[in-house]
Amino acid sequence: MKDRKNILKVLSSIFIIFILVGCGKGKDSDSSNITNEGNEVSVSYINVGKGDAILIQVEDKNYLIDTGLEENSQMLINGLKAKDVDNLDGVFLTHTHKDHIGGMGELAAAYDIDMMYRAEISENKKNGENKIDNLSEELSIPLTKLSSGDKVEITDAISFDVIGPLVLNRDDDNDNSLVMNLEVNGVKFLFTGDMQFAEEKTLMDAGVDLSSDILKVGNHGNKDATSDEFAIAVSPKYSVITTDTAVDTNSASKRVRNVLSNSEIYITEDYERGITFKVLKDGKVEIAEF
Repeated sequence: MKDRKNILKVLSSIFIIFILVGCGKGKDSDSSNITNEGNEVSVSYINVGKGDAILIQVEDKNYLIDTGLEENSQMLINGLKAKDVDNLDGVFLTHTHKDHIGGMGELAAAYDIDMMYRAEISENKKNGENKIDNLSEELSIPLTKLSSGDKVEITDAISFDVIGPLVLNRDDDNDNSLVMNLEVNGVKFLFTGDMQFAEEKTLMDAGVDLSSDILKVGNHGNKDATSDEFAIAVSPKYSVITTDTAVDTNSASKRVRNVLSNSEIYITEDYERGITFKVLKDGKVEIAEF
């Protein structure tokens, strides 16, 4: 009887060890998957007054979307310095308006820039010239023109995916804005430039997937952008409005804030330098002022 009890104790011990070892292997495997997949990515919405300047940082790469107004160039440079930027791999200029391209000259004087990007569909001046093309030539920075479906690779796993514009709008270059997605570790950003109702509708009518976690609100939150239907299509968790309401009293409008009320809304004027959304390897998002 005693021998039988001893045998049962030994068998029970072996069974417990087997379970513990098995569980340990499973846990290590899951942890390895989290550690080895993905990159940490920071997206910083820089306070450049009434204008756009969005910095995307992945590993040692730095990309900027728009440059704000020329007179606010120092705000842009200060924001980039605060994020330890020493060069720019690329600058996307979403459209030709001065509150998006005005700081390009000062930016080029302060930083080496490998490439400029614009939408293939873009408003030209009456003489047929394009303001962004002219900037590229003046600053001796190569220019790539992007169309819907194009990708700009940051790493093997991460790219800017171009989704608009789809058609030329001759009434307002806001509705020719370069629109892009960036998906990182399951978190999706949507960058909209100054897209308004017309371009929003062309994207929705074309069946483009607009669902995103973090929305850069089009045209500084003015009431002629972010339709009810568009807000539903995107359904963001976070919305960022880039503006200075003292300069543009129509921006960050009540109507837009209402249609985005299911998201957390951030306005760049509320922060000295701006606000950063950092996506961790496990897909969690950290939000901090800088």
